[in-house]
Amino acid sequence: MVLLVRDATAIYPCQRRQEAPILDGWILIDGQVITAIGQGPLPPEIAGNANVAEEISARGKVVIPGGINLHHHFWQSLTRAVPEGLSATSLSWLRTMYPLWQEIDPASVQASASLAAAELLLTGATTSVDFPFFFPGGQSDLLDVEIEAVRDLGLRLHAVRGCSTVLEGSIERDLGRIPGVDRIRLTETEDEVVAACERTIADYHDGSRFSKCRIGVGPTVPLFRNPDFMQTLSHIAEVAGCERHTHLQPRPNEEEECILLHGCRPTEWLRRIGWLGEKSCVAHCTRHTDEDIRVLAETGSGVAHCPSQNMRLGYPVGPVPEMRAAGVKVGIAVDGASSNDAGSFLGELRLSHMVHRLAGLHRDYGPDTWLTAHDALWMGTREAAAILGRDDVGRLEPGCAADLVLIDLRQIGYAGGLHDPLSTILFSGDTTIVDTTIVGGRVVVEGGRLKTASEARIIDDANRESARLIERVRTRTGLGFGSLAPEIAAACACG
Repeated sequence: MVLLVRDATAIYPCQRRQEAPILDGWILIDGQVITAIGQGPLPPEIAGNANVAEEISARGKVVIPGGINLHHHFWQSLTRAVPEGLSATSLSWLRTMYPLWQEIDPASVQASASLAAAELLLTGATTSVDFPFFFPGGQSDLLDVEIEAVRDLGLRLHAVRGCSTVLEGSIERDLGRIPGVDRIRLTETEDEVVAACERTIADYHDGSRFSKCRIGVGPTVPLFRNPDFMQTLSHIAEVAGCERHTHLQPRPNEEEECILLHGCRPTEWLRRIGWLGEKSCVAHCTRHTDEDIRVLAETGSGVAHCPSQNMRLGYPVGPVPEMRAAGVKVGIAVDGASSNDAGSFLGELRLSHMVHRLAGLHRDYGPDTWLTAHDALWMGTREAAAILGRDDVGRLEPGCAADLVLIDLRQIGYAGGLHDPLSTILFSGDTTIVDTTIVGGRVVVEGGRLKTASEARIIDDANRESARLIERVRTRTGLGFGSLAPEIAAACACG
């Protein structure tokens, strides 16, 4: 189908850094590809094109490339704002959440993936990385359920087949003291992980241009005591041409362990074993030194910046300006909805734009070097696409995927801010819901509402499955997590 987006108040194509917007612009889409983009009156060959099947008026709206969310954990969307974990730092938070997460199953994965994908599409993301690393009880097919759920909604997915062969720190020992937790195996063997990675890549990885599903691999944290397994996963990724992905804060205990075992910091160790490089992404990097940053730059590795997670779990906000100044590619990410606890991509763009201005966070960083709205948009589109090894998304340009987002400036929160529409969107506004989202030429959000599924059904399914997780863990362990979900879910049903 040929689709014409016309009369756009301002288009930010992200073809070049710090570019001026196209005012009174238009975009022509043929199938899933942008074929032309321009300014002013439509050329006669387009205005009179009988093949145009649909026109979308973008009058009063800003058009930007579809955002690329570089790191997420979809399954956590059912465990937002659980009282027991609201005032906990990373390891204690994980120790709190694992007994609840052990109850996830295909029904909860279906509900959480639909919820996460819907929220991303409604808030400006058209592509997302998801990093499920937890398959309790040997449920190795949970990622299959997620992929199918996301496909139905229309989100472009990079699914990392993650793994946990060991749990962090003393968590496994601590969980063993909780009655009922040890009845479900929370980790996988190396052989199980390798078999699952190879099968998932064979079944779902599509490395072609305009692909809607690509697969990556990686452990939830670097396995300093098991470099051979890390290299095995890296080899699987290299053979398949897919991504490597892992978390890397690193915590002080991880730094100490790596130095003790290998005589170097974690980032350097990842380089030595061949983990870093193009199409390799590490999430967070909140405590990175100048030495770490240099290694990332030299290897061409990418970083997923998750500012809400950093603040939610009490981490430092990562040295993003320093990394970008050194040439490190940095993208923006929502992260799991239990450590955010939102799932808004536009919200994370806004926060990334402003949080680094806080006094004392960065040395030699003042108003003349602050991240601009253009920088934030570039990170959320072009830089993220480069990290994923894609040149077909993240920009509005002929020959690229027709992934675009329309944001209506005619809202109370944006009024008075027409001086610089992009900055207004990232400074102002009282919502992060966009007007229109198009993925591969398909309109999936229209008028701020999801078109590809019932929002009411997604909400009800998520609330029901969230309450069911609590009921199951209460029965198994006696833990209640301070949750009211089982008591109030029925009263909050949309249907």
